[in-house]
Amino acid sequence: MSNNGLKALLVTSPSRHKNKFWTCSITSPVGSMMPPCDLTSIASVLRHDGIEPKILDIRLFSRPFDTLKDTIKSFKPDALISNMATATAMEDYPILHIAKDLGVARRIVFGFHSMALPEEVFKEGATHILVGDPEYGVSIAVKEGKSERGIWTIDDYSSQPGWIDNLDTLPFPALDLIDVKAYHSLIMGKEPFSILLANRGCPYPCSYCVIPFLFGKKVRTPSVKRIVDEIERDYREFGIRSFFFIDSAINLNPDWTSVFCEELIRRGLQIRWCSNMRVSPISEELLTIMKRSGCFRVFFGVEDLDLINELNRKTTKEATIKAFRLTKEAGIETVAFIILFPGYDNSEKKMASRIIRMVNELKADALQCNIAIPYPGSSIFPEFMQRYNMTRDWSCYDPAGNKPPFPCDIDLLKVRRMVYIGYFLSNPKYVWQTFTRTDIRSLLTFAKNSLKVLLG
Repeated sequence: MSNNGLKALLVTSPSRHKNKFWTCSITSPVGSMMPPCDLTSIASVLRHDGIEPKILDIRLFSRPFDTLKDTIKSFKPDALISNMATATAMEDYPILHIAKDLGVARRIVFGFHSMALPEEVFKEGATHILVGDPEYGVSIAVKEGKSERGIWTIDDYSSQPGWIDNLDTLPFPALDLIDVKAYHSLIMGKEPFSILLANRGCPYPCSYCVIPFLFGKKVRTPSVKRIVDEIERDYREFGIRSFFFIDSAINLNPDWTSVFCEELIRRGLQIRWCSNMRVSPISEELLTIMKRSGCFRVFFGVEDLDLINELNRKTTKEATIKAFRLTKEAGIETVAFIILFPGYDNSEKKMASRIIRMVNELKADALQCNIAIPYPGSSIFPEFMQRYNMTRDWSCYDPAGNKPPFPCDIDLLKVRRMVYIGYFLSNPKYVWQTFTRTDIRSLLTFAKNSLKVLLG
């Protein structure tokens, strides 16, 4: 059913290598090109409401903005929709400029950057900002209707976020609007894969995180049936057998996670999956059933174990070490996410040695080491802005980038290089295994970007 012939063009960032957040990264600096799960979810809602959606992933084109212009001219959308993240904002704003110049009436954006800095985003050409779950008000915004929740306009951004309490009401993401074979990931192997969300929202007050700001503190979880039905749909219709949960942590509700694993086993779906996970709550029983259901890897946010209290992590060093040990004993690979924060160490050598010692103590199978980035919307953003007089050149707000947004007494980029080199030299077997079982596209991107990081 159509809605007066309304059409919406959903556009990705042109950035191929920077971290682009939905709940977590959908574009990775280490050799991955994740499918735009945010846009496929929004497109399914638009289609359900009678609006014709089209997804344009301009990352896949050598001349992304020319492709955007040509698509706008041929498709003639009534609205353009895009995710505005901090690290890619300087590259994303031209999307709005082009759409405005070509007469697209409604230029709709979502994401934590637009929620935290609405004046700037409106100045760059947006007409609507989706606040909270972007699916909540997107159809109303395309129709240019009024809503008490979920939508800001240039003359009124006082309404409350629109959060969907019953996530089962969302239709399955519109994977038919993308080429699932166009995407690749260093961690997902050589076959097509899909991105999933087990929950939205997070009750934990980690000072550097934007997820509670973006999706609220209340944890909202779809039913086990709903999420497994989506997996089965992807498996049957698109031949997808690998899945990546990118929400903050799949075990925010460990009982749900256990039932989810049981349902995967009951249906006999021979899939493999990985997820982000908190080090607590965790148990041997949960990890065992996760392994049986196809879980092959989990990603733990370690950050910096010596700064647990300062970062409001609500866990302990002992719990973190135990989580890594139990996960390894269950036969699941572990990845440690490390964040380098300024102001704690007085030399690069001391900081690198401390971080390497920490990772070795965890016995992590792999690590990702990033510079601390105080994103707009996080609780540390105003603190860092006042203390360091940070730049508002958003291209510097890339945790894997080569130019931090704040000055520091020690060279954090050098520390990162030292940590990676120290880890790779002590784990050559794992590095080789990763290389031999990944997609060649991810491997080439990883090799190129690793040289940039390691050689400065």
